Parts: sequence; C-alpha cells; structure tokens
Amino acid sequence: MDAGIVSLIDGSPCIVYDEKLPYDIGYVEFNEENHQITLVYDIPGSSEKKGYEFEYPLDRPFVNLLRQRGNVVVTFIKDKQVVDINICIVRFVSV
Repeated sequence: MDAGIVSLIDGSPCIVYDEKLPYDIGYVEFNEENHQITLVYDIPGSSEKKGYEFEYPLDRPFVNLLRQRGNVVVTFIKDKQVVDINICIVRFVSV
C-alpha cells in the first residue's frame, strides 16, 4: 500500500492511501512510543482490534496537528480519484 500525509485546504490533517481495506475504519491509533499510526477496522460483530499499521513514523509537526485537532481525515484514492473519505477520531496509546 502506498500512503501519504497531507494537509487539506482548511488545515485538516489527512492520511491518503491507495488500497481498498477489508473493513471500514473505526478510528486511527497513534502509538506514542514508535510514532506509528494504525487504521483500526470497524469489524461488525467483533470486539477484536485489527487494522493496518503503517511502516513509517510520523514527523513531529504532523503529530502536533493530530493532538490539536483530535481527528484526522482518512481518504482512499483509486485511479487518481477520491473514492472514500472519512473523518476519524485519533486515539493516542502507549504500548
């Protein structure tokens, strides 16, 4: 999966990715220790936490923006077109 971090015209932080996920995103989790984010799935009928963890850490300015806003726009792009766009809560965790 290719992904990127952008800021929208209104200043909203946005995670953009190009692969369809198996489930809708319930929330975004930020790991305080390794500065990585996970798109946590909203799996119907399940309480198990599963998701897609990105392999790269976020830079501090973007993390500060997430802390200030408390949410992030998450966008799936296919064939250079926005297919799905959601605003998700960011949960900060220390593991």
